[in-house]
Amino acid sequence: MNTRLLPLLATLVISGSAFAQKAPDLKKLDAYIADAMVKFDQPGLAVGIVKDGTLVYGKGFGKLDLAKADPVTPNSIFFIASMSKAFTACAIGLLVDDGKLEWNDPVRKHMLWFNTPDPYVTEHMMVKDLLCHRSGWITFDGDLLWYGTDLDQREILERHAHEPMGLPFRDEFGYSNLMFIAAAQLIEAVSGKTWDAFVTERILTPLGMSRTTVDTKALASMPDIALPHVRSGQVANAPQVSMPYQTLEGADGACGINSCINDLAKWDAMWANEGKVDGKAFISDATYGEITAIHLAMGGRRDGAALGWFVEENNGNTVITHSGGMPGFILDHAVVPEKDLAVICLGNGESYSVFAITNKILDLYLGDGKADPVADILPRLAKRDAHEIQRRQDRVDARAKDTAPTVDLAVIAGTYADKIYGEATITEMFGRPILSLTPAKDLLSGDLEHWHFDTWKWNHADPFLEPGYITFQFDTDHKVTGFKIDLHSPDFHFYKLDFKKR
Repeated sequence: MNTRLLPLLATLVISGSAFAQKAPDLKKLDAYIADAMVKFDQPGLAVGIVKDGTLVYGKGFGKLDLAKADPVTPNSIFFIASMSKAFTACAIGLLVDDGKLEWNDPVRKHMLWFNTPDPYVTEHMMVKDLLCHRSGWITFDGDLLWYGTDLDQREILERHAHEPMGLPFRDEFGYSNLMFIAAAQLIEAVSGKTWDAFVTERILTPLGMSRTTVDTKALASMPDIALPHVRSGQVANAPQVSMPYQTLEGADGACGINSCINDLAKWDAMWANEGKVDGKAFISDATYGEITAIHLAMGGRRDGAALGWFVEENNGNTVITHSGGMPGFILDHAVVPEKDLAVICLGNGESYSVFAITNKILDLYLGDGKADPVADILPRLAKRDAHEIQRRQDRVDARAKDTAPTVDLAVIAGTYADKIYGEATITEMFGRPILSLTPAKDLLSGDLEHWHFDTWKWNHADPFLEPGYITFQFDTDHKVTGFKIDLHSPDFHFYKLDFKKR
């Protein structure tokens, strides 16, 4: 879900032509992963390899929580973020197999309340359009509506329906979590069961995924849980600290699954066996083909977007794959049906070690075994980190010293509203202004520290995002009319928010 992943994924180098080779010596893999753990400063990893329906390699590395001694194991549960999208696509596929809907059905046939800002798109959005990032919204549009908010899914979608589209419908890629939220609502509308209940009853239970949950609240009573780790404000050299799980219930469908290597091996084995379990169809051949087919061509490394998956080629083999990213977690998995092979790598930090390890294992099976993705990725990450350090320093250097705001706290205090996101308030606490975005008041609240002129630094509570900068707007008579937020994030569109004073 994280656009910080996209440039890297687009440029990873895969070994050249196809190779026919015997099964790799997996004992040597331990040393490669252990070295990657150190070089990427990764808190913990769980790695699995599924071959011919069997988990042939399942190991944990590092810690569940850097502050404690408990190790990661193949049973350790991770929040798998956008890897959950394939579960949503599968759930839709099961409903197609049940005869309750069709891939080409208009969404409004089943959810009359579904809307977009474009009447044509509203009427012609098909079920499968929800699942392959071709809706017409740009990447991550609307994600602030679910991030840390108390909005329910229908309200999230109703607000998002007013967000202007920036891409041509069905012609360009725009990664959309919101359309998977719409798919979750579609599952409920058609089946009469929530996404949580349907996924549990029709996927997790039949596959025997007993340590997989759809609710982070359930983790409180379970052992062996990997905690997310972040660097405060995404500062590259800040120490990594663990943080609690976020509930993120509004994003069910786009994310929501918590699982482990031992369970995901069963899930990926089904996909590697082209939709079959123990020789029987878990999903029909037609549904398997529809889900794994390319529905939107893409440039770069990936050939295209399937339904809840992406498709790419590796040494002449078709790979279906999807990564996941959420504060404190980056994860990856790849399935090669032609080889009945799957690779799973789960990380409880924000390093790209999972991509290096996934690609190393794929090369061991599909290439010549000589690829070194760790060595390939690290220099590019160093260049990125240097750029980020300079970006932050440029802001400090641009700060005008010895300035004062043109209005006092009494003037800027009050209630503001963005027409899509909702309300924000500025109040006083111990003589300092406190800005709170009302839908996410527990996460996106914090004091305002004067920066320069009428711009204030926003020290919000979120340990994942870097601080924001709030600049007030005025009318001709210098009355406060609103404010804009400048918060650098590749994941959330703070720049689109336009709060007007009430």
